[in-house]
Amino acid sequence: MTLTLLLFIGCSTKDVKVLKYKQKTDYLVKNIEPLHVKFKNYESHYFMPWGINKIRLTKKVASWANFAYKKTDRYYGENILVLELNEIKKILETTNFEEYNKHIEYAITTQNTQIRNLPTNNPFFRKTTLAGEGYPFDYMQNTRLHVNTPLIVSHYTKDGSWAFIQSPISTGWIKAENFTKLDAKQRTEFKNSKKIIITTDNTPLYTNKQNYLIRVKLGAIFSNEKEDDEFYYSYMYTRFGDKIGVRISKDKSNKTPLEFNDKNVLHVSSELLGEKYGWGGFLANRDCSAMTKDFLAPFGLWIPRNSAAQKKSGEYLLLKSWNDKEKEKMIKTHGIAFLSLIYLKGHIMLYAGMVDDRVMVMHNAWGLRTSNFGTQGRYILGKAVISDLYVGENLNDVKRESLLISRVDGIVIKPAVPEFYVNPFVRAYPDIVSMADNQIIFRNSNAFEYNDYTDKTFQNKLNYPSIKDTISIKYPAFEEIKPPAFNYDPGRFRNDTLLKKLYGQNEEEIKNNLEELTWIDGTKILFNKKQNASIQLQKVINELKALPKKYDKFTTNIAGTYNFRYIKDTQRLSAHSYGIAIDLNVEQSAYWKWDKKFTYNNKIPKIIVDIFEKYGFIWGGRWYHYDTMHFEYRPELFDNID
Repeated sequence: MTLTLLLFIGCSTKDVKVLKYKQKTDYLVKNIEPLHVKFKNYESHYFMPWGINKIRLTKKVASWANFAYKKTDRYYGENILVLELNEIKKILETTNFEEYNKHIEYAITTQNTQIRNLPTNNPFFRKTTLAGEGYPFDYMQNTRLHVNTPLIVSHYTKDGSWAFIQSPISTGWIKAENFTKLDAKQRTEFKNSKKIIITTDNTPLYTNKQNYLIRVKLGAIFSNEKEDDEFYYSYMYTRFGDKIGVRISKDKSNKTPLEFNDKNVLHVSSELLGEKYGWGGFLANRDCSAMTKDFLAPFGLWIPRNSAAQKKSGEYLLLKSWNDKEKEKMIKTHGIAFLSLIYLKGHIMLYAGMVDDRVMVMHNAWGLRTSNFGTQGRYILGKAVISDLYVGENLNDVKRESLLISRVDGIVIKPAVPEFYVNPFVRAYPDIVSMADNQIIFRNSNAFEYNDYTDKTFQNKLNYPSIKDTISIKYPAFEEIKPPAFNYDPGRFRNDTLLKKLYGQNEEEIKNNLEELTWIDGTKILFNKKQNASIQLQKVINELKALPKKYDKFTTNIAGTYNFRYIKDTQRLSAHSYGIAIDLNVEQSAYWKWDKKFTYNNKIPKIIVDIFEKYGFIWGGRWYHYDTMHFEYRPELFDNID
């Protein structure tokens, strides 16, 4: 295997020669030090849309394109004729932003898909006579998403054909036919699965029966359900929500993440080199920042999507004020081959090591800026190449100040984006707006200490938990039912200060926050309406009603909901005191204090547990100190709820 390095020589744009030469494959990577990172950081960014309860942009910011492109005599269509204002207005009238964030859905892409700035496939070009404009610079093109990309959906166009979404990398419009909605159980299944990543670009995928499905790009993520010597076995969703088994060759993919070593670096770079330039993913090709992002993805390294954001993805060394030789020296001294990013305004490149004492970069570029008697133009590279920073230095119409080296602003030594983290309490409770400086901050600006930084025994966590202690044991949502390990009681740690702030400071205040609901057998029950608790229980009721009659013995004759009382033999208020818990039929239940032998047993069917968990209720049957009748609204313990 060889890498082709492109350097340009010649004396004018009319007489350009491209010199190609080959080096041994280890030439550029001989100093690479093996690096292995955890994939958790990458996944925390990737699944971000499923961890928020709305798109976190104001309506004004989200709808920026409605104002930016409402201009006459500025944009041209695919026929290179000017777009009339009435054409643009017809598109804008469909955007339906009065429904912004009102009907949140969670989804996943079922195809490779483009995010558009407005809900249209039609291009918006600037004048082709302007340097660097016209084809392929479609101003409607935002970015391209791989299949299996998590989404949060804000709303749809008036005819339902487009959806305004947030993905892990951008917001904008995608065709409704290119994704499907997933419920909490489906999202949790995919999020918690083992992962593989596609490592060969443009890989065709087939069903387990060898029917062609789709062609996927390097960097696409799939679950790893099982494997044999030749294949990983995964699945995809159709636009109608059906699951299709997929067989993926191990020659085309790998478990995540890849070790960062010379063999893997050369494989990934060879897959990306030569790809034609694609502005914002235009025609399913990559631009500069898409190439750097997908290059680093198999190694478990997440960086944002555009070049300006990638500049902020790690320790940044500013080089703008240095001369060309000093810049190269600093890059050579501090750069890490195939990890460091070199930034200049509007462009990002991957540092690729040294050749003949010159800095080499791997980048996907449209072209070099030229100037003939004051008229600007472009010399087209148009693809992913490895070059030095002096490309075009021998061309008469490329000015010195237009060379890459002259325009270099700085270098990101090593991408190290802080883990994307939405505090689970901020995500779960409407009255909690942020967390800062170790404090949970409420809408009325009240703040409470989050972590007391005290090591505690299990019993001390029960009696004196910090807010952070209450989520210190992961809740195993939707998993198979089995006897829990010793003292594995996710959700039994409750911080009364927090719960009082959420649901009521005392018995009288809590009572004023209770709402009457009708249980499935017609019984009237009381549940707290604060923090959407009663709304979520109503969703549970609606689904339990649809179950076959054989489940009635578990869901009728319930033990109750609201009951202001202390837990027996303690000074701790029960969750029932806050009106956020419900106990099912006692006769079908087991409780650790009733069972003299302390032997775990359970009769509650998993289908009932799944329904409660889907809407943010934990179940006492998942505790070592089991209480199988007990369900409690604790959405902060879930990654995904509906």
